[in-house]
Amino acid sequence: MPEPEISIVIPALNEERTIAHCVGKAQKAVAALGGSGEVLVADNGSTDRTRAVAEGLGARVVAVDGKGYGRALRGGFAAAKGRYLVMADADGSYDFELAPRFVEKLRSGSDFVVGNRYRGGIAPGAMPFLNRYLGTPVLTGVMNLLFRTGIGDVNCGMRGLTRDAFARLGLKADGMEFATEMIVKASLLKLSIAEVPCPLAKDLRDRPPHLRRWRDGWRHLRFMLLFSPTGTFLVPGAALCALGAAGLLALAVRDAFFNDAALWLNSRHSLTALLFWLTGTSALGLGVVAQEADYQERFDSGNALARFLHGAFHLETGLIVGAALVAGGVIGLAYFPLSFYTNLLPRGSDALRLDLAVIAIAAVVTGVQCVFASFALGLLSLRVK
Repeated sequence: MPEPEISIVIPALNEERTIAHCVGKAQKAVAALGGSGEVLVADNGSTDRTRAVAEGLGARVVAVDGKGYGRALRGGFAAAKGRYLVMADADGSYDFELAPRFVEKLRSGSDFVVGNRYRGGIAPGAMPFLNRYLGTPVLTGVMNLLFRTGIGDVNCGMRGLTRDAFARLGLKADGMEFATEMIVKASLLKLSIAEVPCPLAKDLRDRPPHLRRWRDGWRHLRFMLLFSPTGTFLVPGAALCALGAAGLLALAVRDAFFNDAALWLNSRHSLTALLFWLTGTSALGLGVVAQEADYQERFDSGNALARFLHGAFHLETGLIVGAALVAGGVIGLAYFPLSFYTNLLPRGSDALRLDLAVIAIAAVVTGVQCVFASFALGLLSLRVK
C-alpha cells in the first residue's frame, strides 16, 4: 500500500462532544488534497466515548500512555504514516478544512508551518483577553528576541511539519510547552519555517479547557530560557561583568591619580562594582556550561561559542587560567601585610588599599569559578568524545 501523503493528527482527552466535528472536517481536508491521507486521533486516556466516536467515523485511533498534550502529539506523530503531518486541537476551535494551506507550504519546501491566529482572525470569545493581548504577544516577543524565528503567533495550535522534520526535532516535552519546544528546536536546527493565516473559533466544549493560563505560560517561557544560554546567561553576564570591571578600574584610577575627584564615590561603590563583577562571572561560567549542555542535544552545535569551545577548550587550559587568577589575587592580597608591617612596599591611601583588596578578591573568586567551570566543561566534553 503506498505511503499516504498527509496524516492529520488530533490529540484528544475526553473530547466526546467535539471529536466528530473535528474528524469530519479533517476527512474533508484529506479528500480536498486528493484522498491520499489519514485522520489519526491520538487518545491519551479518555474515559468517555471519544475513541468509539472517532473509530465509528473511520478515523484511526492510537492509544497513548500517560497524560499530556505533548505526550499525545508525540505518540500520534510517531504512529502517523503520512509524509506531511498536520496537527490541531480537538476542541473545534481550529478548522481542519484549512489543512491544505499547511500542506501547500510543506509541498513547496518548508519543513515546519505555524498558523497565525492574529492574521487569520479571532472570533469573539475565542481567546481570553489576557491571552490575546498579554500572554501570547509577550511569549512571541521573547521567542523572536531569543531565537529570531519571525513568527507572529507562537501559541497557535494548528501546525504542519514533514515527517523528516519530526524525526530531527527529537521532541520530548509532555505538557503544553511542547508547542514552544517545536518552534525552539526548529529554529536551532535551522529548519525552513513558514506561517499561514489561521482563524480561531470559539471552542465547542461545555467544560473549561485543559490549558492553565499562568502555569502553562510559565512553562512556555521557562523552556525558551532554558534553550537560550546566550540570552539567559551570556548577555546578562557580560553586561554585569562590563559594569563591574568599569567600576573597579575607574575607582582604582581615581584613588591612585586623582584623589580629589568625584569624592562622592566611596567604599560602597567599590563593593557594588565587586557584586556586579562576581554576579556577571558566575552567569558567564554557568552560561558556557549551559551552552555545552545544549550542544549535547545536538541542537546548537552551529553556535559560534560551541564551535570555539570544541576547537580550543582543554581542561588544562581552564585550570591554568584559573590558577593564574587565584595566584594573582593572592599576590595582590600579600601586598597588605607587606606594606603594613614592613617598608618594602608603599602603603598608599586607605581608599586605594580598599580598591586593591576588592580587585584581588575578585581575581581569587573568578579564578576559583574558572577552575570549577573548566571541570564541568571537561566532564560534558568527555560525554561527546
